[in-house]
Order: sequence, then C-alpha cells, then structure tokens
Amino acid sequence: MSNLSSQSKRTEPLQDDGVDKEHLLHSFVEAKEKVNAKFRDLKKYLEDCEKFLAEFRKADENERDIKKFSSKVSGYLAQVSRISEVLSRDQIKMAFFGRTSNGKSTTINAMLQDKILPTGLGHTTNCFLSVHGSDLPDPYILVPGSDDKRNVKSLDELADALSKEKLDPSSLVQVVWPKSRFKILSGDVVLVDSPGTDVSPDYDGWIDKHCLDADVFVLVANAESALTVTEKKFFHKVNQHLSKPNIFIVHNRWDASASEPDKMELVKNQHLSRSISFLVDELKCVDKGKAEDRVFFVSAKETLMTRMQKHQGMPQGGLWLIKMCILLKQHELLTSKIFILNQVTSIALPGCFSGGAIHDEGFFARQLEFENFEHKLEECISKSAIKTKFESHAVSGLKIAKKLKILMEQRVGSTSQQRSTQEKAKKEQENRLKFVKEQLEISTREIKCLIKEITSKVEGQVTEAMTEEIGRVGLLVNEFNHPFHPHPAFLRTYKKELCDHLARGLGWNMTACLNVQTEVILKAQKDIADRFRSLLPPETLGVSLEPSTPALDFHANLGVDVRRLCADFQEDIKFRFSLSLQAILRKLLRPGPAIALEANTWKTVGGRFTALCGGLYGGVYVFERVRWTYGGEEESFKRQFADYASGKLQSEVSVMSAKCSGQVRQELTSTFAKLEFPVLRKMENLGKNIVELDQEITKLEKIEKKSIALRNDASRLESELSQFITEFGLEKSKI
Repeated sequence: MSNLSSQSKRTEPLQDDGVDKEHLLHSFVEAKEKVNAKFRDLKKYLEDCEKFLAEFRKADENERDIKKFSSKVSGYLAQVSRISEVLSRDQIKMAFFGRTSNGKSTTINAMLQDKILPTGLGHTTNCFLSVHGSDLPDPYILVPGSDDKRNVKSLDELADALSKEKLDPSSLVQVVWPKSRFKILSGDVVLVDSPGTDVSPDYDGWIDKHCLDADVFVLVANAESALTVTEKKFFHKVNQHLSKPNIFIVHNRWDASASEPDKMELVKNQHLSRSISFLVDELKCVDKGKAEDRVFFVSAKETLMTRMQKHQGMPQGGLWLIKMCILLKQHELLTSKIFILNQVTSIALPGCFSGGAIHDEGFFARQLEFENFEHKLEECISKSAIKTKFESHAVSGLKIAKKLKILMEQRVGSTSQQRSTQEKAKKEQENRLKFVKEQLEISTREIKCLIKEITSKVEGQVTEAMTEEIGRVGLLVNEFNHPFHPHPAFLRTYKKELCDHLARGLGWNMTACLNVQTEVILKAQKDIADRFRSLLPPETLGVSLEPSTPALDFHANLGVDVRRLCADFQEDIKFRFSLSLQAILRKLLRPGPAIALEANTWKTVGGRFTALCGGLYGGVYVFERVRWTYGGEEESFKRQFADYASGKLQSEVSVMSAKCSGQVRQELTSTFAKLEFPVLRKMENLGKNIVELDQEITKLEKIEKKSIALRNDASRLESELSQFITEFGLEKSKI
C-alpha cells in the first residue's frame, strides 16, 4: 500500500508554485475596510448631528430637550470615536506557543516563505517576536523602549538565546517586514513567536501582555513525543483568560515518522486522538466534529526549504527530479532510499538542505498538510477575527444607528408638532390682529362721529343756556339791593358788588347747565369704553373701562367773569329830560323799526296836540326833575349797567359755547386716546409676536428638514451595518 495515500486523508495535488498567499485572509481585509468606512460615516454623521444641535439650542422651550438629546449624541460620538480608533489598529494576531526547539520560529518562517526569525539547535528564541507588515520597501526591527529602526540583521543577536544582549522573556521585539515580499502580511496579519512555554512559568503575565487580543493560538508540538504537562498547563491558563480560544495543534517534525513507515499511521492516530481529547474534553474550546480540522502533522523545515528554493529560482528540472525520485522509491524502482534522494537533492538544491534531508515517505502529504494547515488557519481566523474584532463593534454601531434613527424620528415628530402649534398660534395672532385693526378703524370712525355730535350738541346747549341767562340780566340787576350814592368812590364799590351779584346769579344757572354736560361726557366715555371692551379684555388695556368724573373743571373754566366784561362800563347818572331835543333826536336816529315807529308816532301827534304837548311838556319836565333823586340815579345806573352787561354777554356767547364744546371734545378725545393707546400697543405686540412666530416656524422648518435628512442617514447607516453583519455571518442574535 502506498504510504503517500495513507498518511493523510486531507491531501491534494501539490502545486509547483507553492501556496498563493495573495488572497489569504482577504475576507478580513475586506471586512476591516468596510467596517472602518461605516464607522467613518457614522462618526461624520454624529459630528453633523452635534453641529446641527449647536445651531438650534436657542429656543428656551426646547432647551432642556435639545440639551438632553445633544448629550446623548455626544456620548455616542465619543463611543464611536473610541471604536474607530480601535478598528483602525485592529489586526489579525496569530500567537505561536510550544516547548523550546519544537520549531515555532521555523513554522512561522515557512509561512512567510523565508528565514526571517532566528532558528537553530536548542533554545533559540529568547523573547517574544512579532512580525508586522509595512508599506516601506526595507525591513527593520524595533526593540522595547526605543523608536530607533534597527537593521533586521541584528535580530539574531537580539532574539537568539545565545546572544550576549539578553532581553526579558516577556519583552516584545517587533519585526517590520515589507508587505510586498509576503502577501500574508498584506492582510493585516501579525505573527507572534514566543520563547517557549518551558522558559518561564509566568503564564499569566504572558497571557495578559501578549495573548488577550490574539485571534488564534498555534501550539507547535514535537511529533516525536506526546503533549507535555507544561504545554497543556499553559493552554489551560489561556482557556481561563479567554472564552473558547481558537487553538490549533501542529505536530512538527512529522518527517521523522518516515524512518518507521510501518508505525506512522498508528503514531499519527495516537497523536490525533490525544490532541482532540485535549481540545474537546479538557479545554472544551471546540466541538468534536471540528476538532480534527485543528490538528495537523507537518514538517516546517521541509516546507521552508521547498518554498525558499522556489523564491531563490530553483530550476524546474530540479524540482521535477526530486518528485521523480520520490515516485520511483514509492514504486520500489529506486532502492537506495534516502541516500540516493539526498544525493539528488544535494545536486538539485545546492545550499538549501545542508544539515538536513528530505524523506521520501509522505513528503508530498506533509507539504499538502502544511498547506491545509494554512488554509484551515486562514478559514478559521478569517471568520474568528471578523467575529472577535468586528462583531461587537458592528453590533454597537448598529445599535447606535438604531437609537439615532429613533431619536431623529422623535426630533422630527417633536419639531413637526411644535411647528404645527406655532403655525396655529401665528394664525390666531394674525386673525386677532386683523380683527382688532378692523374694529379699531370702525370704532375710531364711530367715536369721532360721536364726539362731533356731542360737541355740537353741547355747543348748542351752552348757547341756549347763555341766551336765557342774558335775558335774565335785567332781573338780576334789579334784584341787587345795596345802598346807592352817586359819589365816585361809592360807585366803584357799588359796581363791584353788582358785578359779583350778577356773576353769582349767572354762575348758578350755568352750573346747572354744566352738570348736564358732565353727565353727557360720562355717558359718552362709557360708550367709548364699551366699544374698546369688545377689542381687548380690560386687563390687557391697562386702564379702567369704568366711567369716571371728567378731568376738566367745567365750572371753573366756564364761569362768567362779569367784572372783566364790565370793566369798561361808564355810567351816566346826570339828570336828562327824557323829552329833550337831544333825547328825541337820539330816538329818531336809532336804526330799525323803532325809528319808524317813533316817526309815525310823531306824525300822529302832529300839530293837533302841539299845544297840549307843550303844556304837558313842561309838566313832565317838572315831574321828572322832582323825581330825580338817589333812587332815580340808582335806577338809571342799573338800567345802563344791565344794557351794557347784556351786550357784553351776548358777544361772549359764541366764545363760551365754543370753549365749552372744545373742552368736551378735549375730554372725550383724551379718553379715546387713553383707551386707544393700549390697543395700538397690543397691535404692535401682536405684530411682533407674528414676526417672532414666523421666524420660529422658519427655524423649526429647517430643524424638521435637517432632522428628516439625519433620520434618513441614520436609517441608511442602520441598513449598511445590518448588511455588513449579514454579509460576514456575524451574530444577529446580539443585535
């Protein structure tokens, strides 16, 4: 039976060009690019939200709500910023552990297809080594506590256990290697080599420092012996710190089994069974059905030499010769076994296999097993890394997007409701302003007509009252009872007293008239107040709508100043015969009907009574002269004063009536102005309120429009993050 087919049921035809790493872990790179883009969008969205909220935090009634909303957005932004920072640094980390000299560094070198990490006999790796990809063309290394880029050739001196420059076993030396040389590093992969689990018992320190962010652990075991207690103890510690870590077991140096081909399958099954039991039963980190895909049997040194030869330009014929020798040996056509194969390979691969040999038994199977290890590692780590690196962050981003969408929907609803309320208030204010304006115009016209009507009526009443009073002047003068004497000094006193008497008589009647006018004014004020009562409520007007006593003192302002009017009165109390020629001529020259009457009377008397009149004339003269005493003089004085005062008062009628009506107009106009002012002020306030409401509505429309846009953006981000989670098979149950 062919050993080639019996060594592994996972073999495939060997490809001459080795393992193509160009698309290795492509899913992780793609997922990282996408999730970073999503979080950049989410961060930009949150920044837009913050800017949007900062612009509209001026409305007092919304201040508390917007502050609360802004606080939430700021919290989300801080969370997303932290996640974005972590995502930008996230890499796939493969940590290799095992006992000293089990081939950890060689396994990493085989994967990198070059001898990068120091290898050799015994304990070679003195500290932790990490291999990072770089876009720079030249490799370099970084040692702890320094930013100096050292030459990569100094790595042997730094990391080799035999080196004089000793580093702490837990320290980490970074190897920065050009991505262009090895495609696996282009997938944001970091490979970590360890000094050996048997070097230091400080497992907890190692795990805390280098393992908590590892995506996969590779236990490199020696196929020539069973798993040791030390190796198991370390991974038990790992299992305690991490929940179900991804652990692969690589049984290296499986080429040694070629020396005992009869026992090869039995040994392999024993290792496989124990490894599966360790993963499933002890660590419980993988299901039994998947455990077999976590255990591999390889020769890292053979794989490294084969891949190095390819990169060093090995002729195709040389590789063909090796394959032919192996096939011939398998078909028992070549009997010199390993010796002949070594001779051939020493010719075909000069310098590559010095110090080592390629065993024909299972060579191709081991090569395919190593490739299978890489592919299974790639498959596991791609899914695992995406899950461990991105799942929680993607779910957090999705939750934030959902919450932001809800918050923005609330913002849209709240703003829409506020805008509707403000529009309703604006419409009410506009209708109120229109009503008040129209009613004020109507009331103004009606009140002006009312004032005109009242003042005209008052003017007529005052004219009528004064005319009546003038007719009573003679009676009031005759009622004056005071000692009379024609002496000038006595007459001055008599005249003053008479004026005061006349003023009192006239004032009493005028007061009664003016009391009526006061009632007219009060009624008019009440009418005006009632009209304004329909425009605005009393508390809005700011003045009392109840009628009150007029502010003007009509009695004082409209009192008759008889002394002033009669100051120029000059009495004539000398005796004058009523039938003297001068008196007769004065009567004849008097204008109007009275002159005609006197003329007719004279004609009637005529000549027939001339004689009789002559006699009588003398008698009358004697009679009048006898009667011309102080009493006659007083009667003449009063008659003259009454005539003079009546004439003066008559000339004052129009002035007094106009003055009275003017005062009424002034009082009513003042009342109208006092009541109109708060209405005008209210109209002005209504206008300002309408402008403010319009500005508020415009602002709310902008807020609503922006909120809708932000809500749609949040919905888009939610959809994109959900699509990302679905695309990369992440846990929807955590959403």
